[in-house]
Amino acid sequence: MLSTPRPSDCRVTVDFATGMTQLRTHLLARMRVVLMLALALLLWLPPAAHAQVIEATEARIEYQDGGFELAASFEFDLPPALEDALHKGISLYFVVDFELTRPRWYWFDDKPVNTSRSVRLSYQPLTRQYRISTGGLQLPFSRMTSALQFIQRVRGWRVFERNAIKPGESYHAQVRMRLDLSQLPKPFQINAVNTRDWNLASDWRRFIYTVPTDLNAVPTPVPVPAVPAPPPASPPLPASPVVPAVPAPASAPGAPAAAVDPRNTVFVQAASAALSTALLAQPALSALSALSASSQP
Repeated sequence: MLSTPRPSDCRVTVDFATGMTQLRTHLLARMRVVLMLALALLLWLPPAAHAQVIEATEARIEYQDGGFELAASFEFDLPPALEDALHKGISLYFVVDFELTRPRWYWFDDKPVNTSRSVRLSYQPLTRQYRISTGGLQLPFSRMTSALQFIQRVRGWRVFERNAIKPGESYHAQVRMRLDLSQLPKPFQINAVNTRDWNLASDWRRFIYTVPTDLNAVPTPVPVPAVPAPPPASPPLPASPVVPAVPAPASAPGAPAAAVDPRNTVFVQAASAALSTALLAQPALSALSALSASSQP
């Protein structure tokens, strides 16, 4: 026979349901407080440092003089914070990274080339000039715009040689430009962690390069030095009239030799001709002929 429910049993059931409702309300209130604290913490923290955009507009590989050179172009503006630091004597280092990989289905990708080139940008307050230094090359610029244009255009950078690749193979090439924060002074490195203007970098620009198969067949042209043209020939001089040589009279034995003078030579020749024996004998022969003619009857 069933027993009649007692009031005490109903009270316990009502108390359990009320306790569960209160517990759920308490937990929801605690969760609401935690979410509000987390949101306030996110709003209080400084914004994360995102890299400034450097756009890579061009990237290609050219074969020159037995090697492969990279030609790339980038576009960016120098943020005000970096420009102010540059004018205060802080040098900025821009690095160009280049990688060349060849995918392999049976193993990890082959990376024959992984190189970088650094360009240093500085400002000289005394001369008010911007200076670019890369390797052993140093170039002065009077304007910051001209110096940045030189950094943004990469030309003539030999990234790998012929023995690093295989003719006819296709490679995946990628290039990027970034501001090297490790070259900055320590206080600026700490500031650059949470400062957006100091994080200047570009995304990887990727392209596929197929090595020509006729690299070994076509020799690299060697410039031939130009041969200077011969000087123009001078016109021939007019021929001088030929004067017949007249032998000089023999000098007396033992007499000193006189100096040779053209005027003296002409005078001696005239005197010798006038005093010759034939001319002196002509008047005497004429007189004898006249006497013989008169004596005849």
